[in-house]
Amino acid sequence: MIEILPIFTNSPLRNYSYLVYSNRTGEAYCIDPFDAKQILNHSQKLGVRIKGILNTHEHGDHTQGNLELKEETKAVVYGHKNAKDKIPGLDQILKEGDLVFSVEEESLTAWDTPGHTFSHLSFVWKNPKTILGIFSGDTLFNAGVGNCFRGGDPSVLYETIQSRFETLPDSCFLYPGHDYWENNLKFSEHIDPENPFRYQFKESLKPFQISEMGSEKKLNPFFRRNTNSVKERLTELKETFTNDRSVFLTLRKLRDQW
Repeated sequence: MIEILPIFTNSPLRNYSYLVYSNRTGEAYCIDPFDAKQILNHSQKLGVRIKGILNTHEHGDHTQGNLELKEETKAVVYGHKNAKDKIPGLDQILKEGDLVFSVEEESLTAWDTPGHTFSHLSFVWKNPKTILGIFSGDTLFNAGVGNCFRGGDPSVLYETIQSRFETLPDSCFLYPGHDYWENNLKFSEHIDPENPFRYQFKESLKPFQISEMGSEKKLNPFFRRNTNSVKERLTELKETFTNDRSVFLTLRKLRDQW
């Protein structure tokens, strides 16, 4: 059985790293190491050995712990082929569908998820019956999606969100690269005012809460782009949209200015 430990670093960017591990085998993989010492402390407490370092993409806030963690653990560093000259210590390329880690009937595999950058992987935790969780890096956040300022394309991000993330089962846990709950919920209130689920959800929201995709589909304005609440608000703001893609791109533009 695979276990997940979210590791929050109280930096200005509110980073998450993750330890994905097995108590049975003692093996662990770290996703997006930020603070190497913090990660090592957690792995030692768990009694597991970090065998691999998985980078969702090349940006420094997701790779800055690579070299120190690699030096201490001799772990293999994995990343996207388009980031081979950008990820510190990169040893091995991962492509769509590659198996990273497996324990009994559970596994961690790579998805190619461009949009935030063209070097972006997400990691899918699954068993033979369903997808249990998604490590989304900077592609999908709680109540939001990634920006495309540094090497990305919002139209490609739309395609990734629509074709991959919207198809995830409601029970799938979302493990994003940052805790952006506060700002994303404020933007959601601004752009999707008539959403009773959000008000109910906020009453029970706990610090650093891990959400499920079923909640995200009812909460995230980028998933709710075809609702009257969102479309009427865009019309009030004198924004022009013609189809599903244009609503998404308008939301991303407005969030960029938020």
